[in-house]
Amino acid sequence: MSYTHYEFVDDVMTLTLAEGPGESGTVLRFTRGPWEREPHEVANGARERVESAVRGWRMTGERLEIELHDVPAAQLGLGPLLELTVDAAPPRVSRVHRALADILLDVPERR
Repeated sequence: MSYTHYEFVDDVMTLTLAEGPGESGTVLRFTRGPWEREPHEVANGARERVESAVRGWRMTGERLEIELHDVPAAQLGLGPLLELTVDAAPPRVSRVHRALADILLDVPERR
């Protein structure tokens, strides 16, 4: 994933990870907002959204592993385990890590 974008607007945090600029190829969005019943939301490039989809996650350097619950993964057209590489400079990788920790506050990072 070489395209990353984080925004915090009107108390809504959104992290977008994509294969390239213009959000091309595989696109994932992680969102957390104050009005949500569920703590977080995951969307795919087709804009399908699923609440509380993430079961666990871990980020080691540029490598990001996200484990999804089975039903939400199927709804998003994804497998239950996503293994991604955040292809960016270390400061940007750190920002992605912090953003995911903030958005996935209800899902502690696995060590």
